[in-house]
Amino acid sequence: MPDNLTWARDQAPAIRRDADPVTEIAYAQAEDGTHVAYRVLDAETESATENVIVMVSGGLIPMEVFEDDPGFVRLFRGLCSLGKVVVFDRRGIGQSDPIVEWERPVLDQWSDDLSAVVEATAAEEGVVFAWDGYGVATRFAAHHPGRLRMLVLYQPKVIPEDDSDERSASQLSLLRENLAGRQDSFLEQLAPSRAADASFRDWYRHAGRAGASPATAARIWESVFRSRPSDQLLGRVETPTLVLYRRDNTYALPETARLAASQITGATAVELDGADHFPFIGDVDSVVAEVSDFVVGHRRLPPPERLLTALLFTDLVASTERAASLGDHHWKALLDRHDAVVRAAVGNCGGTVVKTTGDGVLALLPSAGAAVAAAERIRDQLAADGLAVRIGIHVSDIDRRNDDVSGIGVNIAARVMGLAGSGQIVVTASVTSAATGQTTEFEPLGTHQLKGVSGVVELFRLPGT
Repeated sequence: MPDNLTWARDQAPAIRRDADPVTEIAYAQAEDGTHVAYRVLDAETESATENVIVMVSGGLIPMEVFEDDPGFVRLFRGLCSLGKVVVFDRRGIGQSDPIVEWERPVLDQWSDDLSAVVEATAAEEGVVFAWDGYGVATRFAAHHPGRLRMLVLYQPKVIPEDDSDERSASQLSLLRENLAGRQDSFLEQLAPSRAADASFRDWYRHAGRAGASPATAARIWESVFRSRPSDQLLGRVETPTLVLYRRDNTYALPETARLAASQITGATAVELDGADHFPFIGDVDSVVAEVSDFVVGHRRLPPPERLLTALLFTDLVASTERAASLGDHHWKALLDRHDAVVRAAVGNCGGTVVKTTGDGVLALLPSAGAAVAAAERIRDQLAADGLAVRIGIHVSDIDRRNDDVSGIGVNIAARVMGLAGSGQIVVTASVTSAATGQTTEFEPLGTHQLKGVSGVVELFRLPGT
C-alpha cells in the first residue's frame, strides 16, 4: 500500500515542464534583481485556461513540498479546475534568492516578489489567492490598482492597535518554540485536526527544514511582527475581494479576519466551519467551493479521491450502561481518554482519525500491519485504564473528500466491528492477505453475512482477544 507521500505525488496536478526540465521551475526577477522561483500547474480543462490564479502561500513552506501533502493536492485539484495555478517561493524561502536587505520590511519585499511573478506569468487581470495572513497581496493590490481582476484572502489578520503588541508577542513566542523544535503546542493551534498525525508532523518538520534555516526564519519572523496593521494598506485596495476565515481558528481569531474585511471597500467575508489555520487542512472543499463561486460564479469541486487504505473502527463496550452509571461528567472524561489513546496510537502508526462516532472512532491507516499495530495499542492501553473496546479492520478502496470517507468498504469495516466482542480485534480476509509475511497470526472465525453487504465475508480474530 502506498504511503501518504507516494499517494500525494501520484494525485498531484501536472506541472508545466517548459521550464528547467530538472528542477521544473522558472525564475521571475524583481526590480532589485532578486530571483524568485515559481512553477505553473496546468488547468485541468481547456475551458478553464482563461483564468490564472497566483497563490501566495503562508508560513515558510517551500513549493517543493506542496505536493507531498494530500491536503495540498486536494487544494490544487480544486484550484486547477478554475484555471492555471502559479506557485512561488518568496525570497528567503526554498529555491528563491536569499534576503539581503534586512533593514527593509520583509513583507514589502515579498510584495515585490508577487509583482514579479504576476508579470512573468502574464497574470495581469488574474486572481491572487493569498493565505500568508500578513498582507503581502494587499500591499501589491494597493500599489498596483488595476493589475488584478480578483483578490482572495484566506485568514487575513488585522489585530486592533491596542492589542497588537501583546498578540504579536504571543504568536512570536509560539513561532520561536516551533523553530526550537517544540512544535506540539504550535501544531495544536495551527492544525488541530492533524496535530496527532505522524505523517503530517513529519511533513511539517521537513517543510520547515526545506523552507529556511533557523537563523533566517527567526530574522524573517522578527521583521514580520514589527509590521503594524496599517502597513497592510487594506483601505487602499480597490480590487474585488473575498475574505475567508474559519470560525474556530484559535491561531488567527475570526475577529481579526472580519476586521480586515471591514477595511476593504466592498469586500465579501465568508465564515467557514473548522479550526485549522491552513487552507489545505480540514475541509479543503469548502475553501475551493467559495473560491470557485467567487471566480467563476458557481461552486466547482474536484471529484472524490479514490484511495486504497486500511479502515479501523473502534467502539467502547457497554457504553450506554457505563454512561448511565457514571454520569455525564465522568463518562465524558472516559470518552476523552478513549479519543486521546486512539489518536496517539493511530498517529504513531502513520494514520489519521477521520471522525468520532460518539463512543468510537473511524481511522485510516497506511497499511494492514499499521492498522493491526494501532488496534493492539488501543486495546492494551484502554484495558489498562479499565476500558473495554472492540475493533474492526478492513482493507479497501474508498472515496475520500477532505475529512470524510465513503464507500462499501467503510460499511464493511463498521459491520465487522459490530461482530467483535469485548476486547476483541476482528479483521476481514483482506487484512490477513495484506499482512502476509508479517509475524501476526489470526484465528479464523468462518464466513459471515454482513447486513447490507452482498455475499459472505471471511473473518478472523487476533489471538488473545
